[in-house]
Amino acid sequence: MLKIEILFLLLISACVLPPPVPFIPPPTKQSTDGPNSLSEGLLTEYDIWELLKENPKETEVIGMLGAPDSIWVSDEQPYYVMYYFRPTLKDYNSIELNTKSRRVTGYEWDEQ
Repeated sequence: MLKIEILFLLLISACVLPPPVPFIPPPTKQSTDGPNSLSEGLLTEYDIWELLKENPKETEVIGMLGAPDSIWVSDEQPYYVMYYFRPTLKDYNSIELNTKSRRVTGYEWDEQ
């Protein structure tokens, strides 16, 4: 009887899913951040669209555009949105990324 109970406990414990990996968002822009291609005006809107349409990784986006001004993570966390403030538009442009692959899944980037 004891063997059956131990076997039953082993079976139940083997079926338990591991805890989900917590999502850690990328860092946001700080006042001490240096200039980047976007802030220096070295990129055209076409350059940005060409980059984003290829579904790059988060690191590639941050490498080219710099850290985002803010980030929003959905409640269910299948995606998150990085926002970049554009002073000439007085509005934010957004880039949506998948939380697991950390690749671009969509974007709204307006012209200046």
